[in-house]
Amino acid sequence: MEEFTTPTAFPGARILVADDEPGIRRTLLDLFRRVGYRPAEATSGTEALQKIRSEPFDLVLLDLNMPGMSGTTVLAEARPYAPDTVFIILTGYATLDSAIIALRHWAYDYLFKPSSLREILRVVENGLAARQQRTLPSDPVTLLERALATLKSAPTDVGDATEATSTERFLRAPGITVDLQKGLAMVANNAVSLTPTELKILVYLMRRSGEVVSLRELGAHLQGGEVTLYEARDLLRAPLHRLRHKIEVDPNHPRFIHTVRGRGYVFEVR
Repeated sequence: MEEFTTPTAFPGARILVADDEPGIRRTLLDLFRRVGYRPAEATSGTEALQKIRSEPFDLVLLDLNMPGMSGTTVLAEARPYAPDTVFIILTGYATLDSAIIALRHWAYDYLFKPSSLREILRVVENGLAARQQRTLPSDPVTLLERALATLKSAPTDVGDATEATSTERFLRAPGITVDLQKGLAMVANNAVSLTPTELKILVYLMRRSGEVVSLRELGAHLQGGEVTLYEARDLLRAPLHRLRHKIEVDPNHPRFIHTVRGRGYVFEVR
């Protein structure tokens, strides 16, 4: 297992790992104990709901597809018993739509299976920090110490640099879903990681879907100011090339981003 030497900013946090795969549970339980949490486990949706009803948890990692009761059902039925608990959804690529539905209800975030242990810790720490902000402990020194510890332990992520808002995290078109917060594009049940520049291009074109965007306009959007045609070409050549190769099955016959000769580019699903 990958080594983690930085302890959690939230020692003693009660975390429930609800997943029917024994290997995943063992790995996460061991990881959480090592960084200072107090984890528990559930092997089914029914068992998870029973534990949530009987004891308090700060955070629940909840698999969407479990025997007996689905994760979305657990999420809906657990809310009256755990109003302050943070729920993070564990999902496969093919069930992203269900994860989006869970987020729209009251889940905090989602993680793909498999995710790196470092990414899991990052999301869990962020979830616990969000819970702390809601519950507002009265001791300002403790708040400051925990905030500093969270900043020191959190790895950087390209999704942090996006322009996502709480009201618009996902952009969707037939065949593609973009998570602005994570910097991911989902195409045909494949998760594609985008650089901040690639994400910025894709989001701008999707928001102007059906409109032709000129080279200079797109370049100005990236640069944050006016650019010449030649500057725009230099800015866009490499990231646009990479973006097309990531999201198009055949970049020579694109489905999403199309070149309009002499005018620019248009996002249009064909």
